[in-house]
Amino acid sequence: MSKHIARIAVTVLFFFFGGISASWASRIPTIKEYFGVNDSAWGFVLLYISIGTLISLPFAGSIIAKMGSKRSTLYFLLSYFILLIGIGYWDMLWQLKINLVLFGVCSNLTNISINTQAITVSKRYKGQIIGSLHGTWSIGGFAASWLGAEMISSYVPPLEHFIYFSSIGMVASLLMFRFLVQDEGATEKTKEKQSWQWPDKNLAILGLLAFFSMVTEGTMTDWSSEYMKHIALAPIELVGYGLTAYMFTMASGRFISDYTVRKYGERKTLSVCGLLIFLGLGTAVLFPNVYTTILSFMVVGFGVSAVVPMVYHLAGNSRTMPPQQALTLVTSIGFIGFFLGPPVIGFIAQQASLQTAFAIIAVMGLSITFLNRFIRLDVSN
Repeated sequence: MSKHIARIAVTVLFFFFGGISASWASRIPTIKEYFGVNDSAWGFVLLYISIGTLISLPFAGSIIAKMGSKRSTLYFLLSYFILLIGIGYWDMLWQLKINLVLFGVCSNLTNISINTQAITVSKRYKGQIIGSLHGTWSIGGFAASWLGAEMISSYVPPLEHFIYFSSIGMVASLLMFRFLVQDEGATEKTKEKQSWQWPDKNLAILGLLAFFSMVTEGTMTDWSSEYMKHIALAPIELVGYGLTAYMFTMASGRFISDYTVRKYGERKTLSVCGLLIFLGLGTAVLFPNVYTTILSFMVVGFGVSAVVPMVYHLAGNSRTMPPQQALTLVTSIGFIGFFLGPPVIGFIAQQASLQTAFAIIAVMGLSITFLNRFIRLDVSN
C-alpha cells in the first residue's frame, strides 16, 4: 500500500479526533448553564476527565501494544464519538461526571493510539511530517469550534449538535481504517523493555514541555469561551470566535512547524513558542476587550502550535526507551496537563479571577522557553 494513502487516512482521523474535543469545548458554556454550577464547581466537574486520563495510564501502553495502533485507533476513536454524544444526553450531573471519566479514558487511549500510528507512518518519509498531522488535528478543532459557534447562535441543543458531528466522524473512521498500517515488528530488545520504566532526564523534560503546552491548550479549549463571555464581555454571536481564532492559528502554525524546525532547529522554535504563549495570554489579561482578546488568542495559537509535535518527534526517537513506550509516557504526561489544567483554572477563577488564572498560564510559556535548553536534540530521524 502507498505510504501516501496511509498518510491521508491517518490525516482524516486526526481531523475528527481534533473535532471531538473542540465540539465539547464549544458547548461548555451551554452545558454549564444548564446544570447551574459556578466556576469552582464546574472546575471540579472538568476534573472527572482528568480522573479518566489518570485511570488509563497504567494500562494504556500494554493495551495498545497488544492490539496494535491500527485497531486501537479505530476502536477508541469510535468509543470517543459515542461518549461525546453521551455528554449532551444526560440530565443529571452525576451521570455527566461518569460520562466524563470514560471520556477522559477514551481521549487518552485514542491520543496514544493515533500518535503511535502517526509515528509509524512518518517513518516511511524522510524528515519530520508529524507537525502537519497535528496541524490537521487543529484544523479539525477549528472546523468543529466554528460549527459549535454556529450551533450556539442558532440555539441548536448540544445533543443534536454532537449527534450530527459524531455520525459523520464514525462513518469516516470506518472508511479510513483499512488504509492504516500495522506497527513495525518489535525487536527482542524492545520486547524486553515493554514493562513499565521511569523516563530518563531527557524524556522527563520533554514530558514537562508537553505538560506546560497542553495545560495551555486545555485552558484555551475549555475556558476561552468563558473568558470571551465574562471577561471580554463579548455578545453571544461572538463568544465562540475566540476559540475559533485560537484554533485557526494553531492549525496554521503546525502546518509550517516542520519547515521552521528544519530551518531554525527545535531549540529556537521552542523558545519562540514559549514567548508567544506568554505575550498572547499577557495581552489578553491586560487588555480584555473583545477584539484585542481574539487577536491575543491568535498569538497563543501560534505559540502552542509547534511544541507538542516537536516533543512527540523527539520522544519517538528516544535512544533509551522503545519508541512506543517513550511516546506513551510523554503523551500521558502531556494529556494530564490538558485535562488537569481546566479544573485548576476553575478553582483559581472562583477564588481570584479568570484573568489571574490566565496570567498563571502565561508564566508556563516562559517555562517552555527556559526548560527547552536542557533537552538533548541528538536523536536519529
